[in-house]
Amino acid sequence: MSKQVKLPAVIETFIKATNDHDGDTYISTFTEDALVNDFARNFWGKDQIKDWADKEIIEPKVTFKADGIIEHYGDFLITALTDGNYDKSKAPDPTYLDYFFTVKNDKIAKMIVIKNNEKSAKV
Repeated sequence: MSKQVKLPAVIETFIKATNDHDGDTYISTFTEDALVNDFARNFWGKDQIKDWADKEIIEPKVTFKADGIIEHYGDFLITALTDGNYDKSKAPDPTYLDYFFTVKNDKIAKMIVIKNNEKSAKV
């Protein structure tokens, strides 16, 4: 069963900021005390998230193209085709990552990024 999911504006802004390589807008989408877990590494709060994002998202010009979206009890799972100028020697080609978002008060409070064996959000 598939249904059209309307993403919160802040996640739309996050995706656009990622693709535009706009670090200021990217970090503005997070709460002050947000958690990002990227491949089992925790980054707490905007300062840590900004340091991580500048090095691993903005500088290598990572791109994000949603391939599937699921809303589950108020959280959002997006499977995205992810590309950029990063070391791809250990990454599958193409690389699909799962992004799990929790939104509170129109900001991203939690984002977890993982590589599953299969695309999790199937359309």
